[in-house]
Amino acid sequence: MNSRVALGALLGGLLICCVPALAQAPATAPKPAAKSAAPAPSKAVKVAPTRPTWNELTPAQREALAPLAGMWPTIETERKRKWLEVAGRYPNLSPDGKQRMQERMAEFAKLTPEQRQTLRENFKRAYALPADQRQEKLQQYQELPEDKKRELATQASRKKKEKKEPPRRPTRDLELDPVAAPPGAPSR
Repeated sequence: MNSRVALGALLGGLLICCVPALAQAPATAPKPAAKSAAPAPSKAVKVAPTRPTWNELTPAQREALAPLAGMWPTIETERKRKWLEVAGRYPNLSPDGKQRMQERMAEFAKLTPEQRQTLRENFKRAYALPADQRQEKLQQYQELPEDKKRELATQASRKKKEKKEPPRRPTRDLELDPVAAPPGAPSR
């Protein structure tokens, strides 16, 4: 049971650490597309509902997972299974623990899909460390001043943006070789 308490504390700490940093990270706005004669296709993507649906949950599960109600239809089956495990532990929490869990779920639900993915990656990376190192790093982060936490979030945002940019392909000087054959093509 002691490991569950430590696990819950670590999860809570990671959410406390990561969610505010992600929320402060500047969101990249998509560049406006050039106007064309054809109307742009709708960006609304229909997602096939996965099971269990919200109505198939028990009242206790719905109470525990209430902050996720709006996004429940879009959650993948495997992730729903994990959330249901969390809901199974909910009745055993203290009233403060229940409130804290629901607040963190609400923060999670407000994140963009990219921010949620970053949070999951950070969580996996944290759990790759031994428990004592995780606790030490969490303590170090919590002791940082708010401006340093924001600076780290900005750096992480920049690194992620750099990873997303596709590598630049070298361009040919078309004025010098206007009819260049692709490599490996038979010569004329």
